Amino acid sequence: MHASESVAVIGAGGAGLAAAQALKARGVPFTVLEAGSGVGGNWRYGNDSGLGSAYASLTTNVSRQRTSFRCYPLRRGPLFVHHTRMLSYLEDFTDHFALREHIRFRSPVSSVRRRPDGEWEVAAEGATPERYRAVLVATGYNSVPRYPDLPGHFDGLQLHTHDYRTSDRFAGKDSVVVGLGCSAAELACEIRRVAKSVTVAARSGNWVVPRRLGPLPLDWLDTRAGALLPWSLRRRAFKPIGRLAGRDVGSSVGLPTGRFMDKPFAISDEFGAALRAGEITVTGPVAELAGDRVRLADGTEVVADAILYGTGYRAEYPFLAAEVQPPTLEHTRLFRGIVHPDAPGLFFIGLVMAHGALIPIFEAQARWVAEVLAGRLLLSSTEVMHTSIAADDEIRRRDFDPRWGVLWDHIPYIRSLEAEARRARRAPGESGRAGAPTVQ
Repeated sequence: MHASESVAVIGAGGAGLAAAQALKARGVPFTVLEAGSGVGGNWRYGNDSGLGSAYASLTTNVSRQRTSFRCYPLRRGPLFVHHTRMLSYLEDFTDHFALREHIRFRSPVSSVRRRPDGEWEVAAEGATPERYRAVLVATGYNSVPRYPDLPGHFDGLQLHTHDYRTSDRFAGKDSVVVGLGCSAAELACEIRRVAKSVTVAARSGNWVVPRRLGPLPLDWLDTRAGALLPWSLRRRAFKPIGRLAGRDVGSSVGLPTGRFMDKPFAISDEFGAALRAGEITVTGPVAELAGDRVRLADGTEVVADAILYGTGYRAEYPFLAAEVQPPTLEHTRLFRGIVHPDAPGLFFIGLVMAHGALIPIFEAQARWVAEVLAGRLLLSSTEVMHTSIAADDEIRRRDFDPRWGVLWDHIPYIRSLEAEARRARRAPGESGRAGAPTVQ
């Protein structure tokens, strides 16, 4: 183990590659530690890291033009990109910027701890611990499935969307999909083609919209110019489009949905039609497992041979000590959504949700961090960072369901990070608005 001016990046998915490119462009030495044998993270189908959740039919929800890096656009191909093409693009990105030489594959990180001298000691399985001046955690949040705590027992197949690959195991089965998020809606449609029946059981409703409004990708309506308007106005402007293109699923059975775009909506091209055709039924939540059926909260029972849990994930970092107080999906407590204010040198890239593409957000976060690590953007005191975090939380409670602690108004968020990084390049130092909220 030796002291180093290098930076550790954990993960070589989209967020980790964004960090690697930004650091290399600014001459900051770094090493990427990747658990699997290749780049791509969640876009690598059957990733041997054991952490991936890609299924065979996985396709981007956002159009090709919006879901690529600005520094390396994905210019050709279908409007919405299959996971095989997305992985190929990330591999091309890696080679174009000569990042592969900085990546250590098959190096799952087992321990990250801060030393008394302020450096970070990072241990990967089977390797000698090494010291770094900073750690960028870019592992995402689609690796640790969240299951509901349901009493009783179930005799049939139980599977989380994290472990779903194809619909074969649901053939001929009365199937219950628990949840109404994006993966739940998409996979309910997929398994309906082979299952005997499909029932979607959810605690709350959600807006389900297709990828396109006619021939136009819906994400094209969300523009940088439009994002100059306050979120409250844009929400009202988008709602008629949501009604025209999709529907509030769940309200017909009494499920609360909340305000339009209060949380990430589900995207599915087939769900609305399948619901109208009676190929999918939506009910209230499962309250109990009962052998060959599930009992709903209203006391009714649904016969079931299989349950697919589309109940989301937990952001967990088993390599971080509990006293670090790692962020969660409900409460990140991160300055600018990136910096751990109480653990100097610890950053998170990609711990973010949005009504839009994530890769451009990863890129903006990575460039902002790279300016910090290059010494041009100076971080404020812990107290000032906590003030900004509290202001961000207040705005999130105003604009979104506060339970979604990593949800950002993505275009203003990107614009804010870019502006702060740009000012630091022109005039290095502490940001004049460090104590202000990230997005007004």
